[in-house]
Amino acid sequence: MMNRCTKRVNIMRRVGAAAVGVGLYAAFAALHVASAAGAPTVTWGYFEGGIASPGAVIATQAPLKKSIPARLKFIQINSGVAALAAMRAGSFDVVEGVGNPPVVGALAARTPLVVVFAESYDGAGLYVNTKVLHKPADLAGQKIGDLVGSSEDYELKGYLKHLGLQNKVTVVPFSSDSAAAAAFLAGNLNAVYVDFGSGVPLAKRPTTKVWATAADIAQLGYPSMNVLVVSRKLVKRDPSLVQKIVCSVSAASDDMLGKDRAKYFSAAAAVLGVPADVAVKGSEQWPELALKDQGEWFGAPGSKVVDSRIVQEAYVKSAVFLKASGNVMSVPSAATIASAVDPSFVQAASKGACK
Repeated sequence: MMNRCTKRVNIMRRVGAAAVGVGLYAAFAALHVASAAGAPTVTWGYFEGGIASPGAVIATQAPLKKSIPARLKFIQINSGVAALAAMRAGSFDVVEGVGNPPVVGALAARTPLVVVFAESYDGAGLYVNTKVLHKPADLAGQKIGDLVGSSEDYELKGYLKHLGLQNKVTVVPFSSDSAAAAAFLAGNLNAVYVDFGSGVPLAKRPTTKVWATAADIAQLGYPSMNVLVVSRKLVKRDPSLVQKIVCSVSAASDDMLGKDRAKYFSAAAAVLGVPADVAVKGSEQWPELALKDQGEWFGAPGSKVVDSRIVQEAYVKSAVFLKASGNVMSVPSAATIASAVDPSFVQAASKGACK
């Protein structure tokens, strides 16, 4: 989701990063104990970089932080794959902002996680050179650069399939968005699918246009969702605490979409590790989702989770994509995926549980 400015879904890291991540985060496993005051400790992984997240907002806004009856330990991460491997090892209670491939890969590895809130779409788009390309059909015969094996890769190929161009376009894999963007700037490519941050220098050219964003492609049936996951152990042990976490994330998302959002982005910079102006600029275009958007993805109350859009369009399609790409040998079934998606917390929040 991609991640919030550092690639949270780079599948090229999936084995090495996961192994390293377990080692890096194992030291935090000891934090899973009750404090002297009786409040549980919750370790929360959030992405470093120039994009604010609900967790970063909660960490810097006292009212939101206090609304969660726990000692919150916010820990920076730079890989969704590694963070979910650390959750499997027992080192994280909460990880936010993880995209489709890391979640599907983690479920294939039997990570006991539960998806409880859809935080955002990817902040990415298809940048094209309009001196050469004038309409989508002109992409036929072209080469398009993107981040290999990522959520962006999944989105782009879904977009091309929707246009009937999947066998008429060559997708050129790059190890980073910045490398793909550099190839575009050098004139080696007429189209690239990269995150908004890497697209900044591209967009400065008057002949560069964005033809489709991740949010647009999501509506075509190929959504890449950055989600909040909690450990299954925490859900079983203290569902009321998980509800409080979801409520706080919902409130933070509202703040990030409100008229005073720049204030929250600026404050979040303190935990993101970037200057305030960078956090504000980087976060303003990020396609954040709010509580009102959750029903579209998790389904209406009483509906089957397995039939929800987040299961069928985000995760089942991603599982097929990962297997076809050779990134995983086997994929979890729709039923297995659905068992790891719990809409009850957002549904309760929608009914007033957060008041």
